[in-house]
This record gives sequence, structure tokens and C-alpha cells, in this order.
Amino acid sequence: MKKLLLLMVLCLTMQAHAQSPYIHKVYDFRPAPGQFTNDLPEYESGDTQADMNRKVEEYIAGENHNMGMISLGGYGGYVVFGFDHLVENRPGQYDFKILANAFYADANPNGDASKEGGSCEPGIVMVSYDANGNGEPDDEWYELAGSEYRKPETIRNYRITYQKPDEAKEHIPDRVNHLTDITYVRWTSNQGDEGYVARNEYHNQSYWPQWIAGETMVFEGTKLADNYIDESGKGTYFVGYAYHWGYADNRLNSDDRSNFNIEWAIDAIGNKVQLSGIHFVKVYTGVNQYCGWLGEISTEITGAEDLHVLGQHIPQPVFTESIALSRNAVTLTEGETTTLAATVFPENAANKAVTWKSSAPAVATVSGGTVTALAEGTATVRAITNDGYYIAACTVTITTPKLEEPVTPDEPVTPDEPVTPEEPATIPVQSISLSPSSLSLEPGQTQILAAVVLPVNATDKSVRWTSSDPAVAEVTVNGLLFAVAPGTAIITATAADRTHTASCEVTISRPTGTVKLSAALPQARYTAGQLLLTNLQGYTCTLFALNGKALQTFSVTTAQEQRPVSLPSGISILTARNGAKQVTFKLMDFKLF
Repeated sequence: MKKLLLLMVLCLTMQAHAQSPYIHKVYDFRPAPGQFTNDLPEYESGDTQADMNRKVEEYIAGENHNMGMISLGGYGGYVVFGFDHLVENRPGQYDFKILANAFYADANPNGDASKEGGSCEPGIVMVSYDANGNGEPDDEWYELAGSEYRKPETIRNYRITYQKPDEAKEHIPDRVNHLTDITYVRWTSNQGDEGYVARNEYHNQSYWPQWIAGETMVFEGTKLADNYIDESGKGTYFVGYAYHWGYADNRLNSDDRSNFNIEWAIDAIGNKVQLSGIHFVKVYTGVNQYCGWLGEISTEITGAEDLHVLGQHIPQPVFTESIALSRNAVTLTEGETTTLAATVFPENAANKAVTWKSSAPAVATVSGGTVTALAEGTATVRAITNDGYYIAACTVTITTPKLEEPVTPDEPVTPDEPVTPEEPATIPVQSISLSPSSLSLEPGQTQILAAVVLPVNATDKSVRWTSSDPAVAEVTVNGLLFAVAPGTAIITATAADRTHTASCEVTISRPTGTVKLSAALPQARYTAGQLLLTNLQGYTCTLFALNGKALQTFSVTTAQEQRPVSLPSGISILTARNGAKQVTFKLMDFKLF
């Protein structure tokens, strides 16, 4: 009996000291001004700093982590959290993961851009070891230096000051870009730049954290270069491209590059430090960029995990850092070939695979580095690393072979006789072909179609593009195809003589919901009017506009469920509840370009 009692006491003691792989406590939450501030999590009148810390903890800590989302607002806004144990620094391995809300767009007007772009809002990660043993994050902080740390575009010791807005001041709207006040929250920095956090029509609460006293907020740290690009060229379609590695809310949760290695730690002047492990983590928004109707870049967090306690032993690969080509310019004549050699650095990079692309496939093609000259003109051949999307380029100039002029014994023309220049002969088109000749896509995806007109010296090689059903698939004047909705369409390329044509049959299928999604985590994806819900069976979902208006409520009954919805322009919020569990998703309407 005594042995049994001792065994029970021992088991209870072990359970009491069992390490949790998840966030144990939130110590501080101080978001910068932003469109989700006071909403994620929600501020209620009278809430104190302790109240907001508790709300954040309910969202991202414990076993219910990844069931809520917090926003850190604009540049510098941060959250500080800790584990109930030392997260070990195991050499060569990832040590912990930060769960966030990054996702990739299903469509992009720029077909040549990296596919790892959509909503990526990089946050800088700092760590601390509890050296004084008091259980508080008051020891020295160390930055985990990611892929951008030593790049010239990165600014260290960047300090930004936000001015508290006068909520009653006259608003200066920009209705074209859905902004209700373009001079809402003013900011200045120690780099001499200044600007405003604008207010948009999708979110009407105060953007200033209401529980924080004072007329200014000051944040200081490392600032990354802007990562969002207006690919529409008219302020309607912004794409946030992921940095290579080392940042929160920068990669998909299912990607190992949302993991972190404590060996990346550096001190305030950039020297590497050796830590046995860490107790505390600080994440802050690392980009100071405003993107029209889309709003400010604001890092979002849903949780964190100690990978070692979870039993996940994931080696950190040697990342690609750059690429070079054997030549950066070459001149060929029609029909000639040459081979370019690509070198990926460092030599021991884990993934040295390269993708080759030509900017003008009708002028020059490239395959495995072999360039084939097809027609007179200029093309840019690029070698792109599969790891990191680093690019090396070579300019290829194609010339037409010169024909020797025949020497004739005829008497020379006397100066008195007028010389009538002969009209150059018109060389007609003989054929046109398309590559590919058939393909399958999902709504929102894109594809470049290449038309080859022969002979290569045809007088007019221009092509007219048409779609048999633009509601299914659209095509631009340069052959860029947009998949719009499920169905089948025939894309036709017609030569200038209007006689020769070539076609490509395009089948647009319904989204499978498995692209870029975790196999286990709840997910929501919106594309082409369809909301795809994965691993949300048993949840009740409510779709909200950013003004707080509930648009639709429904229950999810299957592991893969798809339903048609009509999102308002801009950003919407989807909350999913199942008992005490809650998941929050940010959805964007990507039809605006």
C-alpha cells in the first residue's frame, strides 16, 4: 500500500512539473497604431494593460494556441511571451516555431514573380535567457538574425514616434483608395522620414491602443525593407513577398521556415552569442510600409511551440544565399545555341536547384541552361534559385545572319539614270503554334502562353489573343492567362494574316483545398467567390466586415467544405467557434486588380 501511495505521489509530482510545449504567459502587449488595433484582441472600455495581456494570453497561449489571432499594428508594435521552461538550443536544429497568419496569393498579375507572395507581414524575433532567475523578461534581449539582417537595405537602430490622433479633427479622405482619413496617425523617425497611418473605410474603431496613456508611442529596433509591391500598378493589388527565412508571419505555418534556431542570436552590435536556451520571446512588426486600401503592414501571431518538447527534431538546412551566371550578356544569330552555367552559393547549400526562364520565348528559349536563338530581338534569360528566389540574369541579343550581296558584271548605273529602290519582299506567316496546347488550373491561378510564329523572319509576327469564354479564363494581349471560374475555355492565338491560328484548351477546376495548406491545422481560403474551409468540422463560422457587421453565419459539417460567398472589397474577418475553441482568419478579396 505504501509503495502504491509513493508511486501515486511520484506520478502527480511529475505531472505537476511536466513541460508545456506552448506559450505559458504573456508579459506585455503593446501594438503600434493600426487597423486591427483594439480589435485583435478586442479592447473594452476600462481595460488595463493587465486585461489586454490576459486577452492576448487567452488567444495564443496554452493548449488553445492557434485558436485566436493578435495583431501587432504598424512598425515596432510588439508582444512578449514566455514558456514554463528553458527552450533548449540544440546545435543544427530548429528549436521553436511561431504560428502566424501568412498565406500566399492564388493569383498575381506579375506572372514572373515569386509564388511565395500574398500576405506576408514579417515580424522580427528576439529572445532572452532568464539570467537573474526571477521569472521576468528583464534580462538582455538578442535578435535572431534572419536572411535580411546584413543586407544594405536593412536599417538598425531605427526609431519611430507615433503621435496620438485627434479623433475629432477634420478627416481628409481618399475615396478612390477607400481611405476615410489619410492624415490620421502621424509618425516621424530618426532617419528623417515621416508619414501617416491612414484610416480606411473597413475599420472604424480607434487605431490608437486605448489602454496606453500618453500622447506619443516610441518603438526602436531593426527595420526591414518594404516587402509589398503594387503589382497592379494602380494601387489595387498589393502582394507581400516572403523574406527567405528568419521572421514571424512570413511563411506558412506548415513551412519549416516558420521555425527558429536559437543559434541565430546576435547581440546589439551584431556579434553572435552562445545561449544554452531561452525563456522569453519578443516579436515586433519589422516593416514600416503602408499599402493603400490594404493598410499598414502588421505582424499577426496565433501561437508558439517548443519543437523539442513536441518531439520534433528538425535539422536546419544550409540556406541558399546567392546565384551567379557564367555570362551576363551574349549575342547569337538565329538558330545558334549556347550554354550558360549557374553557380549557387554557398557551395554546401542544401537546395541548389535552379529554374530557368526567358522573358521572350519567341526570341530565345532556355532549357537547363541551354539557350536557343529563334528570332531577331532581345531576351533576358534568368536563372532563379528554388530556395530563396535569388536571380541571376543574362541579356541575350539575337541577330539575323547577313546575306552576302552577289557581285554582277552588269555595267554600273550612270549618275544621270534615276535609281528606284526595290520594295522589300513580304515574307508571309507559314504556321503558328502554342505552348502549352492544353492545361488545367484552379480559379485564381495564372499561366504564360507562348506563341511561336514561323518562319522566324516573317514580316509580321504579331499575335492576337482571344478567349472563347472570358468568364472562365481571360487572356491579356501578351498571352498572360488568368483562371477565373470552373469550366472550360479555348484560348486562341491568331497570326497577323488572320489565317493561321493555334489554340490551347484550358480546364478550370474547383479548388481542391490542399494547396499550401497544413494537413492538420484549421484553414480558410477565399478565391474566385468560393470560401474553402479545411479541418473546421464542428465549428460555427461568422463572417464579419471590418466595420463589425456580421455578414453570414453557418455551421461546418465536413473536413473539406466549400461554399459560395461574396466578400466586400478589401479585408474581412472569419471567426470559427467550437465550444471553448476559437480560430480567427483574415480574408482578402483578390479580385480588385
